[in-house]
Amino acid sequence: MFLLNVETSERISLKLQAAIYRESLALVEADIVSAADIDKVIKNSIGRRWAVGGPFEIWEQIGWDLVQVIAGELFGDISVAKTAAEISVTAADENNVSTSEDAASESKFQNVAVIGAGLLGHGIALELAVHRKRVFLNDISENLLADAVSRARVGLNALASVGRISEDQIEQALSRISTSTDLGASVKNADLIIEAASENIELKKKIFAEIDKHAPDHAVLASNSSTFVPSAYGSATNRASKVVGIHYFNPPHLLLGMEIIIGPDTSKEVVELVKREYESIGKKPAVVRAEIQGFVSNRLQVALLREAMSTVESGTATSSEIDEMVRNGFGPKIAQLGVFGSVSHSDLVNLFPELNNGRALPKLLLDKIESGDLGVKTGKGFYEWTPESAEAWRANMANSLLHMG
Repeated sequence: MFLLNVETSERISLKLQAAIYRESLALVEADIVSAADIDKVIKNSIGRRWAVGGPFEIWEQIGWDLVQVIAGELFGDISVAKTAAEISVTAADENNVSTSEDAASESKFQNVAVIGAGLLGHGIALELAVHRKRVFLNDISENLLADAVSRARVGLNALASVGRISEDQIEQALSRISTSTDLGASVKNADLIIEAASENIELKKKIFAEIDKHAPDHAVLASNSSTFVPSAYGSATNRASKVVGIHYFNPPHLLLGMEIIIGPDTSKEVVELVKREYESIGKKPAVVRAEIQGFVSNRLQVALLREAMSTVESGTATSSEIDEMVRNGFGPKIAQLGVFGSVSHSDLVNLFPELNNGRALPKLLLDKIESGDLGVKTGKGFYEWTPESAEAWRANMANSLLHMG
């Protein structure tokens, strides 16, 4: 229940949506991505998460210190004030254009190597294995790989519990996953290699250089990085035309959305091949046509966060009130309709002059970092967290996504 009156709550809610919409329009007008693909990202990934959790509680799961790293430069890069006259009203028209393609052709990615068996890696592996891909899962220790297979089993059991797969498919999928600590052996027969290691560019470049030595000439090399663009790691290879970003969302086997990031040297044939292959297994890929920091998803999430923090700093609403507005207000709607279909263009554009245009990280965020109130990892952020409450939050997010279908 909001402590704010209805009129104030509605206005804050519209401003939060306007912040998302302004950045969306900026990306469309810059020809970075189509309006249709922006709505794919929202409806199939970040919007689904907003339907379950607000921006403060979502970011608290990873910690405000990491938010500073992920979002720091984006605060200085995402869109700022525009007048209504400067906005292209036709930008949203593309939302009605069909982008589906014939995905019935024979798969070119029968063998897939996943390098990094952590939080995202094991989910990527289990989803591909469900869709009859032979998966070669690689990491630096047998213990990490054994843990990944155990977590894959948990994920598969969850899918079976809601009828997404049959009980028989659990063991069938697991039988298609091979594990190894030998990188060369893991990629030597792969048609597609997905790097899912930690966000360290020097590590990624080292991995890509090693992959390039051992992978077949026809293999496509991809990174699941949420921070680095294809040219950053593709430069370590001799096949830049076959390097692409494939950005999954967590959890990858429960969210259909994903971003395909095109590097300056990535061939059109590779982009179409990757897009078609993922559509054939039921994913909803959005194509980011040029390298841009934060891609689509993080730019929209940071646009929302900037306005949300500005609202809290002004004393207009609390973090918990904003989270409730998102979670129980426009979150479910935007997850269904996307940003271009949820609220009228004129309603949102008229609010642009009131939006925050700050280029620096908010004092509110910096104060949390300075005080050590980082969120779940320290037990306190904008909320108080115990191991039990954090686990309950994660379980609710996963269960809610699982039942969204």
